[in-house]
Amino acid sequence: GIPQEAIAQIGDGIKGKVVLDIGAGTGILSLFCAAMGAKKVYAVEASPIAHQTKLVVQDNGYGEVIEVVNCAVEEAELPEKVDVIVSEWMGFYLLHESMLTSVLEARDRWLKPGGLILPRYARIYASPVSMEDY
Repeated sequence: GIPQEAIAQIGDGIKGKVVLDIGAGTGILSLFCAAMGAKKVYAVEASPIAHQTKLVVQDNGYGEVIEVVNCAVEEAELPEKVDVIVSEWMGFYLLHESMLTSVLEARDRWLKPGGLILPRYARIYASPVSMEDY
């Protein structure tokens, strides 16, 4: 899929690095980063799915690389700064129910100078429409 391809394209940007996965969910982005050679991945997930994520991580053999942290990223206490932040922060239409403010707060708190955030950019396309009959 697209997230895996994006992480694979910057493989050298992940290899040997410390990664923060914000809103990790079931841990798919964390697993991709670990597979690309990340030294450490902090998979931060606020919901109870984090308990399942721990099992997914163990079942895939990355228990030594990925640490699942069950809290909101704003409440997380990490032992180190990170080189890379990954997140599927976008809500639908990029903005609704977005986690962008959480990503920006994590950037300010945890990202090393010169670090990388993925995705790096997003685009919104719009077109005016007239629908007077509706």
